[in-house]
Order: sequence, then C-alpha cells, then structure tokens
Amino acid sequence: MSQIFSTSPYKGTRDLYPDELLKRKYIFDTWRKAMVANGFSEYDSSIIENAEAFIAKSGEELGGNQLYSFTDKGDRKIALRPELTLSFARLVADKFDQLRFPVRWFSIANCFRYERPQKGRTREFYQLEINIAGAERGPVDLEILNLSAELFKTFGAKKEQYKILYNSRLVLDEWTEKNGWTSARTQIYKTLDSWYKQTEQESLAQLSEVVSAADAEKIIQTAKKEGLAWQEYLEIALNQSEMKLMLETLPKIQPDVDLEFTATIIRGQAYYTGLIFEAFDTNPENNRSLFGGGRFDNLLDLYGKKAGAVGLAPGDVPFSEFLDSWNLWPEKFNELEKVGIMPFSEENLLSIYTDIIPKLKEEGKSFEIDYDFSRSENKRYETLKKKGCGEIVKIGF
Repeated sequence: MSQIFSTSPYKGTRDLYPDELLKRKYIFDTWRKAMVANGFSEYDSSIIENAEAFIAKSGEELGGNQLYSFTDKGDRKIALRPELTLSFARLVADKFDQLRFPVRWFSIANCFRYERPQKGRTREFYQLEINIAGAERGPVDLEILNLSAELFKTFGAKKEQYKILYNSRLVLDEWTEKNGWTSARTQIYKTLDSWYKQTEQESLAQLSEVVSAADAEKIIQTAKKEGLAWQEYLEIALNQSEMKLMLETLPKIQPDVDLEFTATIIRGQAYYTGLIFEAFDTNPENNRSLFGGGRFDNLLDLYGKKAGAVGLAPGDVPFSEFLDSWNLWPEKFNELEKVGIMPFSEENLLSIYTDIIPKLKEEGKSFEIDYDFSRSENKRYETLKKKGCGEIVKIGF
C-alpha cells in the first residue's frame, strides 16, 4: 500500500478555499485601489533575497531567529523574504541613477517568517508594502502617517474601531542622551516596547536594574504621559521640525482619527531612524497591533546608495481579523453575476456553447453548468442555487 500523506498545509501556512480567497482578494483590491488613488506605482520583486542582507540590517529577532534561510547549490546563502522593505531598497538602488525622486511605490506580495503561529501571525503571509524614497524628513512622513489612517477609512472603519500611536527614534535617542541614559538604552527601549504587555510594577523593576529609582520613575511617568517628565519628552519632539509638523498638523488633517504621540512605541527593526508608528484594533476581542512602519534613512547604504525613505506594511492576516472583529466585510463581494445552466441531455450542449454561453459573456455574466442528468430537476436546481446562481436557465426541458 502506498503512503498516505496528510492533507494539512505546512504549519503556519494556509489553504484558502474559493469563499475564503474572495475575502483576501477584496482586501488586495481595496488596497490597490487606494494606493493608485494616492499616486503610488506598483512593483514586484523576487521571493528570494540575499540572507546576509537581512541579517545585517534587520536585527537578531528577524534577521537571525525568524529567517527562512538556506544555502543553494551555488553555495550562496539565500532566504525567503520575511518582508518587502529590503527588496524595495535593492530595487531603488539598482536603478538609482535612472529614477526620479521621490519614488512612491507599493507592492502586495507573500512573505515568510519562522515564528510560532498564533492569532494574527502565520509563517506565510501577504503584506502591502508602501514606501516613499528620496525625500527628507517632514512632509513625506506626515503623508505616510496620514495614509495609514486613510487605509482604515477605505474599509469603512470608524474612529472608535482603531487607533494609531506614533513616536520618533530621534526623540528617543535625544531624550535618553539628555538624561544620561545612553548606556541603558537597550533595556529602556525594551521596557517601553513591552509597556502594553506587562504591569507598571514589572516595567519599574526592569528599569531599576539599569537606572536609579528616581530615573526609573521618570521613565514611567513619561510612558504614562504625566507631569514634567512627559512635558520634557514633548518639548524635545516639538524642537524637531518633522515631529512638530505632525503634532500640529495631523489633528487638523484627521480630526476624526485617534492619532496619539507617545513614548511607548519603539518598533523592533534595527533600521528605523526617525518616525515610528503602530496601528491597533480597539475591539476588546482583538485588541492588538495590526501594522506599523517608520522612517529608514540608512537602508540603501547596504547597496552603496544614499536616500532617505519612509513606509508602512499592513499584513493580510491581522487586517482580515480587524475586518472580522468589526464586521466590516461587504454584504456581497464584487463578482460576476452567475447564471445556472440546466441541460437535460448531451444533445443540449451544442446550443449551450454556441448560443447561451456567448450571450452570457457579452452581458458580463458567468455560468455554472449542471451535467447530472440523472438527478431530479428540484435537486439540480437547489445545487445550482447553493453554488451562487441567481438565475437558472433550463435547456431541452
């Protein structure tokens, strides 16, 4: 007897049946429409990238632990892309002298990360990568942060259903340097990054290991946006022109969106150099980060070029769960109207293919043919209806 294999997909990957694929297609189509309307051009790239590049630029968690990497037959260390940002940087660097900056590009493609599958996280997933390269900090940062809010609105989301928290690596670095915490940055940033995942006492205990008790309390007050500690952090931000632009302008552009400046957004990737932000679902049943992004001014250095860039990258899995949590799916997906065709013998097939089907195509309709002549008419009718046919055409009855 031959071996019987499991029908389950590889752990952390998904099989999407037609009705499930319609949902993902709806997300992709809506994303694509929104990006084109905002002046972005679509690109595509190889699923295989240089593993060493990710290890060099993405930090230990992504570049080391989560990378699907292997050595090919040419003894090259390669990887399945865990994200699209590095691919974007490579493409821009390759045609650097031919491009007109700033470039506004987007891509929707699948990525792979070896991590523990859980709610909102799979090992294979799709991302919408949105980037602007070749412009200084300021207006384009405002544009990308504004775009993150617009993406939610495109799906009909309301203010109370999501929030966007933003911060700046430049503000963080100046703040820690001003207070003499440079040597303790790693732990301070790690604690702030875990602010929403642990108690205040746990955060205080972690900070007390690397700074004085008074300083640990000051950091906690900053995280809570309280007192003089928070005012100091806010003043540092207002003294930086790009952050001042966002703090003063965003509330006027997006008065109906919960956009909050905070010290508790850190982002893990090592390449962020300025603005950083994350978007969250506010539904108690799905209260989690949905996507993030930020400024990366040094990424093209890896390919011998220099151009600042900013971007964001929503994933299809968490975004789908956001739409689930608020029931934001359309009542009907944009499909062709389907007509059921019920012939009663093989003699009817000629007229179906030469007359009925050509007319349906001219009318922009699709079809489903029931060939089971032996079943009763009622059962065949019910089957066609269950397959989504609104109209049933009987041939040879």
